Amino acid sequence: MNIRALFEDADQAHREALLTRMERATELPLLVLAFVMVPLLLGPLLWPLSPAEQDVFLALDTFIWALFAVDLGIKVIVAPRKLEYLRRHWLDALVVAIPFFRPLRLLRLFAYGTRAIIGARRLVNVDFLFVYGLGIVLVAATLLPALEASSQRASIQTFPDALWWAVATVTTVGYGDMVPVTPGGRAVGVVLMLTGVAFYSGVTANLASFLTRGNGGHAGQAHQQDDRLDRLLSEVQALREEVGRLRSAGAGPSGA
Repeated sequence: MNIRALFEDADQAHREALLTRMERATELPLLVLAFVMVPLLLGPLLWPLSPAEQDVFLALDTFIWALFAVDLGIKVIVAPRKLEYLRRHWLDALVVAIPFFRPLRLLRLFAYGTRAIIGARRLVNVDFLFVYGLGIVLVAATLLPALEASSQRASIQTFPDALWWAVATVTTVGYGDMVPVTPGGRAVGVVLMLTGVAFYSGVTANLASFLTRGNGGHAGQAHQQDDRLDRLLSEVQALREEVGRLRSAGAGPSGA
């Protein structure tokens, strides 16, 4: 009975280590997909779309939802305590559970948006800064055509034009070929300008920290975590071998 418990503990430790690696590997891609869902869910509510465009939006929506569903399903299978994992990741479960009914579009937007906002705790890392810069650009480009539609002088009336303007603004390039003319559009522009300044300040600070520390704080922490996981897996393997030797030693006298 004790030997079986040792095997179960070793297997749980191995699965926990594997789950931790999976979560670390998928955190950034899933954050990007959560931001991409913002224009996919808001666009049909704000823009006039043709039937063909609506089909494209629905296909992309379904594809991203499927990625979240597959990711959650695999992690639940790997997790040694499945119900506890679902309780800790209730937002991921909510994202997958909400169906595609049109009246629930805003609820789905809230779920994806909340998931993206929760990742803000990682903004100290430059890769997450880039993702949040992308997210703010997508949100601004989604809102701007609807805000500018009320003006006859508006030069930004489509999502591609708004995306071009948002990228030029957040990068502080500011070509000036397209500018918002409505109060709401200019408010979005102000937020984007301030975001661009903060974004580059964060990137500069992270780059300076990386150069100062040599290999960078985040990279060093990631390597330390990998080393700890490798040591844990090695200890689990050694424990299994020791248990196997104990079983063999215990079975020897009884067989004789």
